Amino acid sequence: MRSLILSLFLVVNSNSIFSQQVDPNILNEIKTKAKETHSDAVIIIKNGETIYEDYFGKEEKPIYIASAGKSLVNLAIGKLIDNKQLDSLDQPVYTLFPEWKQGQKKDITIRMLLNHTSGIQNYQNASIELEPAPNYKVKNVIDLALAAELSDTPGEKFDYNNKAVALLGGIVENASGKRFDHFFVDEFYKPMDIANYNWVRDEDGNPTTHGAFYIKASDFIKFGELLLNKGIYQGKQLISQSWIEESLKQGQKFDPRFGLLWWRKPAFEKRIIDDGVWKTWKDANVSKAFLKKIRPLKNKLYEAKHDYFKDLRQLFGEHWSKTLNENLGRNLMSSKSIYSNDIVAYYADGFRGNYLVIIPEKNMVAVRCADHEGFNYQTDFFSDFMNLVIQL
Repeated sequence: MRSLILSLFLVVNSNSIFSQQVDPNILNEIKTKAKETHSDAVIIIKNGETIYEDYFGKEEKPIYIASAGKSLVNLAIGKLIDNKQLDSLDQPVYTLFPEWKQGQKKDITIRMLLNHTSGIQNYQNASIELEPAPNYKVKNVIDLALAAELSDTPGEKFDYNNKAVALLGGIVENASGKRFDHFFVDEFYKPMDIANYNWVRDEDGNPTTHGAFYIKASDFIKFGELLLNKGIYQGKQLISQSWIEESLKQGQKFDPRFGLLWWRKPAFEKRIIDDGVWKTWKDANVSKAFLKKIRPLKNKLYEAKHDYFKDLRQLFGEHWSKTLNENLGRNLMSSKSIYSNDIVAYYADGFRGNYLVIIPEKNMVAVRCADHEGFNYQTDFFSDFMNLVIQL
C-alpha cells in the first residue's frame, strides 16, 4: 500500500518544481522581479517541461525583441550554408555585391559581418542612423550599409555593428533569391508552427535585420530549444549541428563573450583599471580632471562588472556611461576584463531586456520579453534575469 501511494505521489508531482530540481527561492525572486520590471512575458523550460510561464495579466502578442533578433539572423545564414547557397563563412561579400570588389572592402567576409569585425563605419546606437526618428524610415538599410565607409581595417577590431547585420539581410536575399522575411518564414517559421509575427521594415520593404523581429515569447523560446537540441526541432533537423557549434564558439580573437551573433556568458567576468589601461589613458591625453576623479578605482579588482558600474555611478552620477564615452571615446577601454574560460550560457540580448537564454548543462531555456508600452527606461531592464536563471 505504501509503495502504491508513493508511486501515485511521484506521478502527480512529475511536473512539479521539486521534480525539476530548481531552487524555489530563486524562482520566486524571478517572479517578483519580473513583475516589478513590468515584464510582458517570462517563460522557463527545463528538460522539455515548462516550469514557469507568465504574461502578467496581458494577452500574449508579438513583441519587438530589438537586437535579440540578430541571433535569429545567424540561423538564416547557417541555413544558406547548409543549403549550399553560400560557399562558406569566409566567402567575400563582394561575390554577392560586386561593388565591394575595391579597396579594403574586398577583404570583408561574411564571417566578419557575423562576428562584428568588418570595420564598417557604424554607431552602436541604431537610432542615430538606422532608426533616426519614430516617424521616419531609412529608404533602404542594405544600400545604407553598402555605402558606408570603413572606420577600421577588416578583421582587426571587434566593434558591435548594426550596419553589418543590416547587410546580412541583403546577403540572404542575393544568395537565396528570396527577401529575408520570405526566406525566414519558409525555413523556420512554417516548420516551427509560428504564424503570428510581424517585421520592422525600411521604406523599400526590406526587414531591417539589425532589429526586425516582432515575435511572441512562446515562439521565441522555440529557437532556444532548437539550439539546445543542436538544430533539431520536434524530431526534425532544421539546421545542422555543425552550424550550431560554430555559432557558439568564440567568433573572433578579441572578445570571448561573443560567438556569431550569439552572446556567451562566462562563469565570471572581473574588471580592473590596471597600470596598462591607465597608461593608455595618459598617452591619449585624457582629461586630468577625469583621471583625478577616477583614480580611487585604479588597480581595484572587481569580482563582478556590476560592482564596477556601481562605483562609477557613485563617482559620476546616473549618467556615468555618458561621462566615460565623452572622456574615453570609442578607442579606449574603460577597464580590463578578465573572463572565465568556462561558458555557462548562450543568449540573445535585445534593448529593454529582451532575452533568450540557453543553459545546456541544465537542459534549460528561458525567455523574458518587454514591450514598448509602459516601459520605464530607468528601472525595467531586468538586467539580472540571466544570472537568476543560471542560479535556478
